[in-house]
Amino acid sequence: MRNIIVRCIFFALLLAGCTGSQPQYKIGVSQCLDDAWRQKMNYEMERELLLHPEMALSRRIAYGSNELQCAQIDSFIAERVDLLIVSPNEAEQVKPAVTRAYRAGIPVIVADRRVTGDEWTAFIGGDNYKVGQLMAEWVREQCTKHNSQFKSSNFTVLEVAGLPGSTPATLRHKGLMDDLPEGVVVHSVMGRWYKENAREAVSAYLRDHAIPDVIVAHNDLMAIGAAEAAGGVPIMGVDGIQPGLRAIVEGKITCSATYSSRGDMVIATAAQILHGEPFVRDTVLETTLVDASIAYPMLRQDEAITRDLETLHLFQTQTESKWRQLRYDKTLLIIWLIVLIALFLLAAGYIIANQVKLQQEIKQEILPQLEDVQEAIQLSHRDEAFAGRLKQAVDEHLNDPNLSVEYLGSMLQLSRTQLFRRVKTVTGKGPLDYIRERRLIRADQLLHTTDMTVQQVALELCFSSAGYFTKCYKEYFGHLPSER
Repeated sequence: MRNIIVRCIFFALLLAGCTGSQPQYKIGVSQCLDDAWRQKMNYEMERELLLHPEMALSRRIAYGSNELQCAQIDSFIAERVDLLIVSPNEAEQVKPAVTRAYRAGIPVIVADRRVTGDEWTAFIGGDNYKVGQLMAEWVREQCTKHNSQFKSSNFTVLEVAGLPGSTPATLRHKGLMDDLPEGVVVHSVMGRWYKENAREAVSAYLRDHAIPDVIVAHNDLMAIGAAEAAGGVPIMGVDGIQPGLRAIVEGKITCSATYSSRGDMVIATAAQILHGEPFVRDTVLETTLVDASIAYPMLRQDEAITRDLETLHLFQTQTESKWRQLRYDKTLLIIWLIVLIALFLLAAGYIIANQVKLQQEIKQEILPQLEDVQEAIQLSHRDEAFAGRLKQAVDEHLNDPNLSVEYLGSMLQLSRTQLFRRVKTVTGKGPLDYIRERRLIRADQLLHTTDMTVQQVALELCFSSAGYFTKCYKEYFGHLPSER
């Protein structure tokens, strides 16, 4: 009997060692909204969390309510979470709750939107003032197209703003107004970040005003809503994720400014803080303009990332289910140990074998697939960055007769073979076809915005002859340059 008892204790300890480890840190996440941009951020956080099993998230959504968000933050304080991640609805109204958490000794990461003051641990988000400046730069280009003499006093801009009091709305508006040409007329309506609100606000505006020359919206959803109310007007949005990219490809809106969510960076920073490692306190993410020339490859990459994230989420669910099964098996075994030693021994043998099998499945099947998906996502990010560098390098040398595959490769520090492969991956075209396409797009802009002749444009953009330029132009645009 003594040997049986010793063996039972041995098996119980062995099973306890096989059971999945419990998270050591509880992280509270307070999201102001539940829109597509934040859903992407949540997916990114969940993906990164797979690399940190010692952490667990508790997520709550305020649905645009300052009062609800403050109450949720206070509940996280009462629960004594180990770290708090906050995307504030409005900076000044949510600041007191963030301050209370920080003074309670809870590290606070402010994500996407800033709060006033400096009582927070880390900030990760975009430069919303620069986003506003990009809007102003785009308006300036549209104004130039509208009138080559740049008489901006007759040019009207309709701004569809986000939630009043939120730092993105405030800073994007300021960046826009500070950089607009003198004399441009700006009217603002409130879209409050949602497509439906934007559509109603723009529709109400058009009942009392003439159609504006351009529309700038503080996010892509509001840009799409504005397009539904005022179709045909050039429209710029912000975010550069799937809904906006798809709207650009479909011709509903003109362009968008990228605004990275980087939920993976938020979780990585949280891990550094919790483990006492060095971290960057204030991280400002880059933003660039996305137009029709790069929206399609970016959309394909974003859709691929979304599919990968969904796969990761499925893997995570399966893994958690297996760990729950392991814990349940351990509890069941202890009950059988109390009821009957003999039955416990039989059950223990079965469960140990089952646990070993499950662990082998996790190590041999799920974890390798997770690593493959992680690598694919990293490659997608690199392709997106390369597409921007490629476009910039080509656009800066459109009138350079020496622009060739070899020259382009030297600028991008790639061999001829590497250049062909990378350009084909991100654009679907070879380098020469891509260069010709960018020259044709530039030619079309010159023909529409200047008094240059077809011969002059062809010479300016290094076409061998006006006839060859005309042939290429018709193949790309479907009509002759003179028919524009």
